Amino acid sequence: MRRCPSQRLLLALLGIAVIAGSSGPILGGPEGVYLGADALCLECHEDQALGQSEIHTRIESFEVRGHVVGCEGCHGPGARHAEELDPALIRAFGPGGQGDDGCLSCHNNKGLQDWHASTHAFEAIGCLDCHAVHTASKPLDTCQTCHGEVTTQFQLPSRHPLREGKMSCASCHDVHSSEDQMLLTSFRLNDLCYTCHQDKEGPFIFEHEPVQEDCSTCHVAHGSVADNLLVANEPTLCLQCHEPHFHSGYRGSDADEVDVGGIERDNPFGARGFNIAFTTSCSQCHSQVHGSDLPSQTVPGQGRGLTN
Repeated sequence: MRRCPSQRLLLALLGIAVIAGSSGPILGGPEGVYLGADALCLECHEDQALGQSEIHTRIESFEVRGHVVGCEGCHGPGARHAEELDPALIRAFGPGGQGDDGCLSCHNNKGLQDWHASTHAFEAIGCLDCHAVHTASKPLDTCQTCHGEVTTQFQLPSRHPLREGKMSCASCHDVHSSEDQMLLTSFRLNDLCYTCHQDKEGPFIFEHEPVQEDCSTCHVAHGSVADNLLVANEPTLCLQCHEPHFHSGYRGSDADEVDVGGIERDNPFGARGFNIAFTTSCSQCHSQVHGSDLPSQTVPGQGRGLTN
């Protein structure tokens, strides 16, 4: 029976171990026999050699009980696999969560201990669905593989600065452990927004109720065609909750107006003046839309006009 180079090297290593009284590179244990030689693995898997820029090469020694074992630090003991060439005799990693426990044996901090309870894990998304182990990669670039609609929103005129590199998906989403809706890093959406937009948090004496309830009532998180990430431009957005000022319907003309009852009023705005002034941008006057500590000088609004 003709043996492949890896099998011949394995037999040689076994011979060395016997001569040396099992103190050579072979490391035995309850979990199997470690070869401790990456060269043996690369006889068949030369395309999987770790590059010098790969993070595992630079910071991990892949030790098992004090012995450097290299590839087997992740893939487990490889003696039987090298001898019989059976893929079932080595730990394999692949899409759909295959081999995730091998990753978690080292990466069990920063919330990863809760990985099996996360939304991604429930959807059968594994480490290698997002991460490339043997080559340098940008894991967050893989978000667009499943979240194409969100990726498209970041191309809209008003958006968060993700394309500029000032933030990433992980700035708001905990992709490894969060059980909250949308994998948010905070249980409450507003608390997440306030980590960057502290000036909008308050508390304010005169509050705008939708602001305190949910930022997404008025804003789209990823991107929008409207200004300031709004779900719609002004005044359309404001008129979904508020009635327009009565001035906006006041008929304008170049001449003076005569009301019912014979009362004459001048019209300094000219034709369509009131309509333009009161239906263009509500925040032109109500500039403190998130809340204010100063009363507005309006009698009907009882100081709650959010103009100061």
